[in-house]
Amino acid sequence: MVTYPEIFEILRKEKYSNKLQALEKGFLSNVALYLKEKTALLERERRERPEFFNETLDKTRKQLENAKAMLRELFMLRQKKIMELSLIASKTGISKTEMKNMLEDERELFELVLKKVKETDEKLVSIMEGIKKIEDENMLIKFKAEIPKFVDLSGKEIGPFKESDVANLPKKIAETLIKSKMAEIVNI
Repeated sequence: MVTYPEIFEILRKEKYSNKLQALEKGFLSNVALYLKEKTALLERERRERPEFFNETLDKTRKQLENAKAMLRELFMLRQKKIMELSLIASKTGISKTEMKNMLEDERELFELVLKKVKETDEKLVSIMEGIKKIEDENMLIKFKAEIPKFVDLSGKEIGPFKESDVANLPKKIAETLIKSKMAEIVNI
């Protein structure tokens, strides 16, 4: 079973280290046992000594509250480190040392976040490549004259456009309009 000073020491190490700290095997079971025993001790104290002010009861209650607060902080710190590791791993990979310090639930969180980060990266790359492709295939132009609606090579209607309108049109159409002095290139 884990003790209050051990919980304090584990939190201290986690707090002051950039790396995920190793926890002993069965740590969660030991913590659950500790909390269960402290809660049982608190209940027993309340039954045996129901007087209004009981120093032992107050000390046990405060220790239990502090232990729970320290454990919440410990797991929050660990989750933050795991999220950061997921971001790093998505770009560079992860060392086996970091993985071995994770609890089973933490490993699952890591894998889930890593998967989502990679999916998001792939979507962003896809979007960026799509934008580049559109930029390569299209040309931004400003009209110098009023142009009625017309049909492009694939039968799609384009326009009408007023003088000073700006449009991003397929390169061949834009070049034709520029050559005929009906439009000019817009440089960004």
